[in-house]
Amino acid sequence: MDKSILRQCASLKREFADEEKRIQEMDAEIQTMAPVWKEVTDVVTKGKRGKKPLGICTIHGNEDNTQINRKRARLRERKAKQELRLARIENMILDVEEYINEIPDSETRRMMRFFFIEEKTWNEVAEAMGEGFTGEACRKKINRELEKK
Repeated sequence: MDKSILRQCASLKREFADEEKRIQEMDAEIQTMAPVWKEVTDVVTKGKRGKKPLGICTIHGNEDNTQINRKRARLRERKAKQELRLARIENMILDVEEYINEIPDSETRRMMRFFFIEEKTWNEVAEAMGEGFTGEACRKKINRELEKK
């Protein structure tokens, strides 16, 4: 596993939340894009007998909504791309968690979980680990573990 992904775990989690928020905003925008119905009328002739028209007819209809439909299609396309990006980010986060869970040493595994997944500071990690740990000692232990691999 690439160590840079492990170090970026907190950023990946924030990016995941940002992407979910963007997708929700796009959904809301698509929902509010109700077509504006505008009535259109036209007058046509029913036909001719020689040079004289047989009569006229008025046709009523609604204006074409192609612009709104194009914009909706573009938004749906962007949403699909963001959902793919979201899935990739989620897989990266799962890879980090899997990597941490495979570490044989319990102390190291707990420290990594507190720091990378729960996003605690080194002093908070030391406090969570219990008595006898300092923030600096936890940081050094994790750095040594990362240098091994």
